[in-house]
Amino acid sequence: MISRAEQLIEHIIECLAERPHDDKMSLWLKRVACIATIWAIVYSARMGLDNYVVLFTISLTAWFIDSEISAHKTYLYVDVVCIGIVTGVVLTVVLSGGLGQIACFVALMIAVLSVFILGLLWGNVLGLFSCLFMAVVFSININNKMVDMYSKEFCERFVYIMTGFMATANFIVYGMTNYWINKRKYTENLSELIEKGKAGRRDVNLKILVAMYKTLETKSPQMAKHSELTAIWTRLIAGKMGVRKEEELKTYYYAGLLHDIGKIGIPDVYMDKTELTDEEYEVYKKHVDIGYDIINQLELEKISDAALYHHEKWKGDGYKGLRADEIPEIARIVGIANFISRLEQKDVELEQIKKELTAQGGKAYDIRIVKLACEAIDDQIRLEKERSILGQSVF
Repeated sequence: MISRAEQLIEHIIECLAERPHDDKMSLWLKRVACIATIWAIVYSARMGLDNYVVLFTISLTAWFIDSEISAHKTYLYVDVVCIGIVTGVVLTVVLSGGLGQIACFVALMIAVLSVFILGLLWGNVLGLFSCLFMAVVFSININNKMVDMYSKEFCERFVYIMTGFMATANFIVYGMTNYWINKRKYTENLSELIEKGKAGRRDVNLKILVAMYKTLETKSPQMAKHSELTAIWTRLIAGKMGVRKEEELKTYYYAGLLHDIGKIGIPDVYMDKTELTDEEYEVYKKHVDIGYDIINQLELEKISDAALYHHEKWKGDGYKGLRADEIPEIARIVGIANFISRLEQKDVELEQIKKELTAQGGKAYDIRIVKLACEAIDDQIRLEKERSILGQSVF
């Protein structure tokens, strides 16, 4: 069991690794820094400090470039480089003493800004470097000039002032970071609960549809066998397309199994006929709409798309007139699986099915998926040969 001390350490490490989430605030601070740097350039110019004008112009360029980039997207390394340049410029000015105590307070503000812009980890790397640098400089009284430039009293107090400001900045940013982390975890947990709820409801809805499929099986065992074969081929083709997660493969399987569920609403007289009149064919075609309405009410979007569009053709001469990529991919897969299943039910050899399917590539079906379906057929031919030795069928 993790102790409270270990939990605290883990939480602090998590906060250190977290970047600030408020990009708008960060951008606003950078633009304020640009304005402040412009003031420093003007002030230096009026004081006749040309070297400082050059140094602050370098700082302004760094802030401006960082601000422009951050207006589109924030990058940690850009922020680190920018604040590193600015820190170097300000500490140079502090050492020279040309701006007096103002330079020290500018260094303090940059150290505080770095924590707000970079977060606790990188902000403190640069911010504390400034603090330590100035503390050492003031303590050893480098070249015996620091006291002369800033006064002994200021040198003694300023280290404490910087420490206080940095501690306050860290406290505020830690609170903000802690809020962002807790908010993200809450959102993730809530999303997980919602997804679990959806998954549970989805499973219930699928059970309802499978029960309806059983009704179809009672109505027409041959049609049920066709749906089962279509489901198997749909899953096999989806696997060839790179689908690996079991939950996704199940969706493809059920899309194939339930693609003809709408035939529940078609009169038996139409189902048993080998040839239909034009009027009868129009009634028969409504099974895709009926199937879509049934499945869509149960909020199974991909499966309902397969039911509605599995009769669409690549060149646009299907039931709804969709063509090429307008047809949902899952419907294109189910359409090909449907084609294979119908030929297989007519006892057509897999080699011949492969030839007929290849001939339809780019005409009735997506040639890319046809090629993958042919690979799946080859796999089944190989398995069939292996299993024939043991007297077993593929399915």
